[in-house]
Amino acid sequence: MGFEKAFKLSSYLLLLSGFIALFASEALGPVVTALYILAVAASWKTRIIELPNWVQLILFVFFIALFLVDALTLSGFVSATVHLLVLVSLVKLFTRQTERDYLILYSVSFGFLLFASAYTISISFLATLVFYIFSSILTFILFESKKAYEENRAAHFSLSGYAKVALVITALIVLISIPIFVVIPRVSLGLFRVDRGLDLHMSGFSDKVNLGDIGKILVNTDVVMRVKLDTKAENVSPNLKWRGIALDYYDGRSWLNTREGFRRISRDRRYGGILVSETRRDYELLVQQSVLLEPISNMIFAAPEMVLLTGDDFSRSFVFKDGNDSVGIYRQGQGPLKYVVYSDLITREEKLARPLEETVISEAYRRRYLQLPDLSPGISRLAQEVTQTQRSPVEKALAIEYFLRENYGYSLENQSASADDPLHDFLFETKVGHCEYFATAQAILMRSVGIPARVVNGFHLGELNRFNDYFIVRQSDAHSWVEGFFPGPGWVEFDATPSSTTLRPRVALSRWFGQFLDAVDMFWTEIITYNRVKQIGFFRSLSYNIRSSLTKLSQISLELDEFAQLKWLDNFKKWDSSTVIYIVLGCLGVAALWISYRYRRYVRVLWKQWFFQQASSRIAPEYYLEMLDLLRRKGLVKRPAETPNEFVERIQVDLNALEPAFITQLYYRNRFGHFPLGSSDLSQLYGWLKELRR
Repeated sequence: MGFEKAFKLSSYLLLLSGFIALFASEALGPVVTALYILAVAASWKTRIIELPNWVQLILFVFFIALFLVDALTLSGFVSATVHLLVLVSLVKLFTRQTERDYLILYSVSFGFLLFASAYTISISFLATLVFYIFSSILTFILFESKKAYEENRAAHFSLSGYAKVALVITALIVLISIPIFVVIPRVSLGLFRVDRGLDLHMSGFSDKVNLGDIGKILVNTDVVMRVKLDTKAENVSPNLKWRGIALDYYDGRSWLNTREGFRRISRDRRYGGILVSETRRDYELLVQQSVLLEPISNMIFAAPEMVLLTGDDFSRSFVFKDGNDSVGIYRQGQGPLKYVVYSDLITREEKLARPLEETVISEAYRRRYLQLPDLSPGISRLAQEVTQTQRSPVEKALAIEYFLRENYGYSLENQSASADDPLHDFLFETKVGHCEYFATAQAILMRSVGIPARVVNGFHLGELNRFNDYFIVRQSDAHSWVEGFFPGPGWVEFDATPSSTTLRPRVALSRWFGQFLDAVDMFWTEIITYNRVKQIGFFRSLSYNIRSSLTKLSQISLELDEFAQLKWLDNFKKWDSSTVIYIVLGCLGVAALWISYRYRRYVRVLWKQWFFQQASSRIAPEYYLEMLDLLRRKGLVKRPAETPNEFVERIQVDLNALEPAFITQLYYRNRFGHFPLGSSDLSQLYGWLKELRR
């Protein structure tokens, strides 16, 4: 192979290795990947197209316009950028002429790899990464030698020599990287150890919070946590909050957490984690949150109502519930805390739709949540005036919320802090304050009319990072609100704080660049926090699958050897063996492509269950989506707002089949009940899907 062809081949491999990384990270489907590979293969033999400068300028303007439309209205910034890179690379493949064109292709390849790294880290992605490193080293060695070979074309060239050098360098990089990969989490245990005791808290998230503490951190934009949901961002209410610590005792200047009812909670093997709440709705749609929390507090932050909590650190730590339905952890510090929590996102309207019970509030609740300090008479009179026309406790609480939101202003200036009675000063003098003042006023006014209430400190939803679809929560997102108790509905959220515009909005370019840097930081944090337990599981899974594959290959080899000894195959030996092999391999390739696409969801189920050993709840969406695809072909489309059960009930009238109900029942049990998929379940499942396909 000559130098020009070798250089072209290595450049193509570098481009494809970056693109295949997107497929390995599940950012692209098999159809798009196959079409792109075919286009790259077609450009190998196609004559280079010469485009005038004015045509290139038109294409450039068209691509930028298409990117803006795609990013703003269709796919979002990340997908639109990938689409732009694909278009640019295809144009350059068919029009490449200069070294600059090849450098653009290399930059596109690196962009593919960078976006792929933001999606996931898996064995297939790591294998693609190693191949990318080898291809990039080989390509840039050839790129540096290109000028010398063009000046002396008679010089001897050996691709194998260059490939060996690139292979040795790649091996050295991998060998150096593996110890770093293994050692960093262990070194961090000693270098970055912090005492996660009772005194480690960010202002506003300890057992005692002075009125005005949260206002000190609302001007700080440091990231405190990142949250990734298993549902699309548009399915989540913008008013969703990350609940932290609840406070029940007010002394006139500070809120305290009395921790009455404090108890330890342990792992429940039936559910594969820590069961936080025993009471929840039947067939609720639990939302999974993967949280990376900076060491700001002992509290666990999550969306209410928290049901199940899982995490590697919880098996070796003291996890507690403090009596105010807040969950915390004591552990030996090792930087950020990673955990997964499942919450039942029941809305306030759904709670208040439940009938009020005619029961007397217990004495313990009255003592804790109706406690009042020595208040000025004006506060009690104000509570009575605001609620005098309301009859039920719920109506009174809503009236107080509306009154505060409409008659008081938001300000980060802590004007009432120096007053003898900060709450009185806020209500009757300054009439402006931040969320803590509104929450305190709401809670105290509710208690004054006999409604049990407590103050909750946590965070707003945060900013959605479009690069990896997770929420960035900053100190400036800190927030206080109120939970009121009503027999029947239980604890209900109230938020009297009016909307604020204290933070200056960033321009789109600045926001995208900041999100990109945060996605890169998140990727690096994933590497740093890849702890010992995950490393052991990763290497065990890798070694098991390698041994299993080698065993299967040797068995197939022995069977083929025995098969080849049969006498009736002698007739085929007269044929041209290469022709037969090409025909068979071609047929097998086409069949494999068709089967892998047609039964792609089945393959994903087996791949995730056997190869990656993923939990059953991660496998459940695959076969449920297959059922939705089959029903969609019959004209039965699931509406975005419908739950799986509601969808089944609606289509039952038009579809005379019980299979959707069976599959939905198995999906609920597998996804939210955490019952593993057995062989009998898979057999039943495939049978139901087969009947639906008919």
